[in-house]
Amino acid sequence: MEQTELDTAALIILKQYDGPCPHCGFHLSHPQSNKCSECGAILVLSLSKPFRCTSWLLFAFGFIASIGVCVDQVGLFVAARIINGSPFIWGWILPEVILAIVLFVGLCWWWKVRSWALGLSPTWKWVIGGVGLAMPFFWFVALFTGFYITF
Repeated sequence: MEQTELDTAALIILKQYDGPCPHCGFHLSHPQSNKCSECGAILVLSLSKPFRCTSWLLFAFGFIASIGVCVDQVGLFVAARIINGSPFIWGWILPEVILAIVLFVGLCWWWKVRSWALGLSPTWKWVIGGVGLAMPFFWFVALFTGFYITF
């Protein structure tokens, strides 16, 4: 199909479109050209794959949320000490920082093995997704227990 035929086919479909411009949000009601009448953005038709929540993505979110737990805990420990004017307790702060760094390295590694993880069997995908969902809770409980024991 030549480009002019594609443009003609796109215009036929666009003439039936009734919705917002993807660029500016202006309501387009059956546009007569492939340009938004409000902002002038070129409207392009494309086929795209819908978002799918995969086991790889759940595990990556587990890493990210776990890093967030560590950063939150460090922020609370530091802010409390600054407000009270007391010295930092490095025995509480350092494990959080080290774990955050280890989790970040793990996230970078997980990013590299994406194609391997997506090719696993459905059972392993369920296991990986479940572990990813449980990971932030596990690290929070482990860190809080360590804090409680040393308190």
